[in-house]
Amino acid sequence: MKKIILLIPLILLTGCTNKEKIFEEYAKTYYENHMKIVNNIDEATITLEDLQNASDEDGYDLKKLNKCDKQSKIIFRIEKDTKNIKNKEIELKC
Repeated sequence: MKKIILLIPLILLTGCTNKEKIFEEYAKTYYENHMKIVNNIDEATITLEDLQNASDEDGYDLKKLNKCDKQSKIIFRIEKDTKNIKNKEIELKC
């Protein structure tokens, strides 16, 4: 019984990590397709709502994120010269 109780938080944590990975992957694709062309930006903020609006065009499968808040966001810090992503901050509310 104790083993089952100890596994529940691990399973829940793994589920969140999976959702964050999916969110990050789709947000990176969104950044590459829609935002990388913009010059002189330090950061790019992408919300789940942005991904939902672009899902038909970009082919995102957002079923695993459908219980998450539309205002969940990821902020990419951008290198101005290369426009590559330096680091990220994820705020996924599910």
